[in-house]
Order: sequence, then structure tokens, then C-alpha cells
Amino acid sequence: MKIPSRFLPIAAMIFAATLVRLMPYILGAFGMQNVRDVSSFLWAFSPIGALFLFGGAQFAERRWAYLVPLAVMLLSDLGIGLLMGDMRMGFHPMTPVMYGSYALMVWLGTRLREQRSVLSIVGTALAGEVAFFLITNFADWVVQTGTYPHTLSGLAACYVAGIPFFRKMLISMAIYGTALFGGMAFLERRFAAARSAPAVVPNSNQASAA
Repeated sequence: MKIPSRFLPIAAMIFAATLVRLMPYILGAFGMQNVRDVSSFLWAFSPIGALFLFGGAQFAERRWAYLVPLAVMLLSDLGIGLLMGDMRMGFHPMTPVMYGSYALMVWLGTRLREQRSVLSIVGTALAGEVAFFLITNFADWVVQTGTYPHTLSGLAACYVAGIPFFRKMLISMAIYGTALFGGMAFLERRFAAARSAPAVVPNSNQASAA
């Protein structure tokens, strides 16, 4: 079966975004980057949020919109653990919450199938990042011990401490979201086949409606 024209560029963009996420850890494995020092390692500048939003918006089949980005996330987390020689770097108590938050990002991305203007993409991306910030910081406050007291003031302190990372997340979404959605828009304008063919997965015969 011929591979649909939209599938190849989308798959290539997802692969590139995953490589960007792994690159600091690859450099760290060779002693070129201290990935354990959060003051010097810009780990929050990650393409993952934009990747999930992009996957939700681009894949025609709902199951693949969730499966492909989540599988990529799982494999990259496994790669991080192997590269660092410590699986806790890839998998930790917050992992289920983060995956759930990213699944929410995919769902938000599926809403963009109906209205994919610049304004709608920006608004959806902002909503996704705010939701991720609120959910993950609340979960971190719940599971952590000894850093923030389990009181309202402790929760507020946890959110305040997360603001610098939230700022980096917004910048990351702006950079990588522009690259992914902008790159796809360029291909759609440049190649008519990419605009007309749905982004289905090869050998998949069942498409679900958005």
C-alpha cells in the first residue's frame, strides 16, 4: 500500500522533535552537558508539548493521534534512562501524571482539526500549557515530601517555584509549535498532495471522525 503523502512529513517532524529532546542527554552521556544541574541545563526547552498538540491536530485517526506521540514519549524516556544509566531519569513518580497531561494536550490538538487558524493554534497551545502547569505542579505538591508543606501556602509556594519553568514551556511551545505547524503549512502550500491527502497511518483501513 502506498504511504499517504501527509504521513511521511508528519512522521519526520515527530522524529526530529524527539531527537531534539534526546540531544542534551546524548551530549550528557559524552560528558558535554550536565543534565543533572537544572540551573545550567535548559531541560524545560522541550518540543514535547508542541509535539503532542501537533500530533492531535494532524493524524486523521484518533487512536494514532494518541498512540504515536505517547509511544514516542515512552521510547524517548527509555532512551533518557539508558543514556544516563539511571532509569529514574526517564521514569519517576510524576510520569503517569505527565503522560495524562500530554494526552490532554493531544485532545486539545484534535480540536484544531475543525478550526486551524493562527489564533486558534495559539489559544489552544496556551490552554494546554496552562493546564499542564496546573496539573503537574499540583501533583508534584501531593507526591513530594519535605519540600512544600501540604497546606494551601505550601501549594502556592510550589506554583510560584514552577513559574520560571512555565515561562520556558511557553517559549518552547512558541518555538517548536511554530516550526511544526508552520512547517506543515509550508508543505501544504508547496505540495498539493500533502494538502489533499489525510494523515492516515500506512496499512490502517479504519479512520475515525474528529
